[in-house]
Amino acid sequence: MDDERNLEKMRYDSFLKITRTMGGAALSGAAPTPTLELAKQLGISIADAWMCFDIYKTYFDKNLSKQDLAKMLQTTGVVVLGGGIAGYVGIRLAQALLSEILEQLPIANSIITGIAFGSSTFIIGLAWLAIVEQSYFAQSADEI
Repeated sequence: MDDERNLEKMRYDSFLKITRTMGGAALSGAAPTPTLELAKQLGISIADAWMCFDIYKTYFDKNLSKQDLAKMLQTTGVVVLGGGIAGYVGIRLAQALLSEILEQLPIANSIITGIAFGSSTFIIGLAWLAIVEQSYFAQSADEI
């Protein structure tokens, strides 16, 4: 019963981190930044990475090390994470291009890019949460 409550709290805390980061990404994405789009993308990507590290720390109560990441890759599969990273880079580049194209339509640009940036961060956060939780359960099973 106590483990179940602890798991619910970790999920809740992680979901708050995801939604907070999503909100920041949406606001950042909505802000017009002519010629600074790649810098904005870099900032959002760093925030996404920080969110992922923070979710890991919520579940394992320690920072993500290279060894921990390697173990997670064994648990979840290198192909899934490798494809996810390639997809992430592609999404961020496409969003930068979309934002540059829509610069001529200020209100539409802000709405569309804000939604695109926020939703992609939300999806990335949920996917990472699933990977971390799978590793958490695998580690818990190993300890039994």
